[in-house]
Amino acid sequence: MSYKVAQVLAVMEELAPKHLAESWDNVGLQIGDSNTSISKILVTLTITEELVQQAIADGADLIVAHHPLIFRPLKHLRSDIPLGQLLHTLIKNGMAVYVSHTNLDHATMGLNHWLAEEFALRDSKVLSPLDDDGITGLGRVGYIEPVDLRTLIAKICALLGPNLRYVGEESKMCKKVAICGGSGGDLIHRAAFVGADVLITGDIKYHEALEATQLGLAVIDPGHFATERIMMPKIARYLQEQLPELPVIQGCNGDNPFLYI
Repeated sequence: MSYKVAQVLAVMEELAPKHLAESWDNVGLQIGDSNTSISKILVTLTITEELVQQAIADGADLIVAHHPLIFRPLKHLRSDIPLGQLLHTLIKNGMAVYVSHTNLDHATMGLNHWLAEEFALRDSKVLSPLDDDGITGLGRVGYIEPVDLRTLIAKICALLGPNLRYVGEESKMCKKVAICGGSGGDLIHRAAFVGADVLITGDIKYHEALEATQLGLAVIDPGHFATERIMMPKIARYLQEQLPELPVIQGCNGDNPFLYI
């Protein structure tokens, strides 16, 4: 059976409608033609040179990514700078690119729902709802069996990897947990307001950490990459279920630029 780019777009937008994206975001089909036939999808968090070379080698002709490849308006298209080179390579090889970013973050069954499942949150609710229905929005908040912060950190290291930062006393008891994939530092006040003991998110800044301390909120920061990479297996599985005759593969995990000692 032959699939077209438009069919994949429809399936993705059933999961994460484009209208859920932030106004500043750039989501949807960024490269390609919706009427083009495709034979294989590659799902990734971020589109890098390594990822594009994997897609070429594996014969993928549609990349579904979380982070926009084209985010700010282009003033030129030069193949002697990194973004221009990526775009040149993708177009030359006839590959399409589709992005599901903040719309996937806000989606009812999207990124933050998957994180809530990963952390086994009970009675999970949207942390920062988009509207009064409370079913779409950023982050999740729910309950775990009470543990001290030290124990919770160890559990998160086992789930997401050992390279994390935290704010708070290790003896602090944590029962109500707020989570947000990616960069959730602007949810510190919201998490404290709803009574969370701890916020788990990435990219916490210095002054945000100070605010959390003043609010009595513990924060665990496993990093942007660690809190969002769950989208790769989840989206790959979702697309394979919805489009069973279309091969779907996952991208390499080489899109975390940080090295640790």
